[in-house]
Amino acid sequence: MRIENIAIAEIDLTSPVWDDFVFTYPLDPGPLVESIRAVELQQPIVVAELDEKYKIVIGVRRLLACKELGWKKIPALVRRNESREQLLWLSLQEKAGGRPLNAMEKSRVLQRFAILWHGDLDRMQKEICPLLDIPPTSEAVETYLFFKEFPENRQDDLATGRLTPQHVELLRPLRPEDRPVAAEKLFGDYRVSLPQTREMVDNISSLAARDGMPVAEVFERPAIKEIFVKEDWTPRQRASQLRTYLQHERFPRLSETEEKFAQLAEPLAKHKISVRPPRFFEGNELTLTLRAAEADEVSTAVAAMQEATKRGLWKKFFALLQEEEG
Repeated sequence: MRIENIAIAEIDLTSPVWDDFVFTYPLDPGPLVESIRAVELQQPIVVAELDEKYKIVIGVRRLLACKELGWKKIPALVRRNESREQLLWLSLQEKAGGRPLNAMEKSRVLQRFAILWHGDLDRMQKEICPLLDIPPTSEAVETYLFFKEFPENRQDDLATGRLTPQHVELLRPLRPEDRPVAAEKLFGDYRVSLPQTREMVDNISSLAARDGMPVAEVFERPAIKEIFVKEDWTPRQRASQLRTYLQHERFPRLSETEEKFAQLAEPLAKHKISVRPPRFFEGNELTLTLRAAEADEVSTAVAAMQEATKRGLWKKFFALLQEEEG
């Protein structure tokens, strides 16, 4: 197969299906522009001749970089008389043999084969998942296919690994119109951990169902809107305040118990003693953590715990747990 110089204007870059064989994400050529400007193009692109038009198969960033540089023609290997499935496999094999694909690229691979194979999940599990290092299960395939419905301004977070596929999966139960606002509030400036995300999605979904309103409307409540307009709060503080608000709204009694527990624990915290209740106060065991940088701090902490015993503080802790259990 010989290299041909083809006109960039003859390569489809505008139609709705121009990227049928492209898995690369993001498409921004970035430093390639300056690299090609300095040393020219070192490797030809690969295009397919389909429907009297060329379609890019391999090298989309190189193509976009050359177009940005004002090139009129570009060296290319032209594939002719090949089926769409053959071209998809060609593009996938080239990707799989290079750098590891990010989550959005894996999603694009599965999306293209899902269209080609009419949604045959079983075939994708067997033939595609092993090449993408994805668990060969229908659940995993459906999760990656769902990424196309994730808000575009957050897809970059998936590609860079700031968000995991498991984070996005938690939004699937929400209505399509609620997902963008939930993604923006929960996955904004500060990455929320997976357990935190699960907790908040569960709470906000329950509140929306309880009050008979969309999730988006719950986020419009004045108390929540205020959390996101306070300029002196860090993203981490906003996430913490949102979690606290949602939990209080859904479990008002539990929140009151947490406040009482925090008040009891405050004197010990001054001596670097952390007292934690069981999760959701379901149980009767406390977890104590002591932090110390030198021996004297240990002695001070032990004295503080003995003083707490004299004042009946530990009895108050356990009475609070028993009250919640009852």
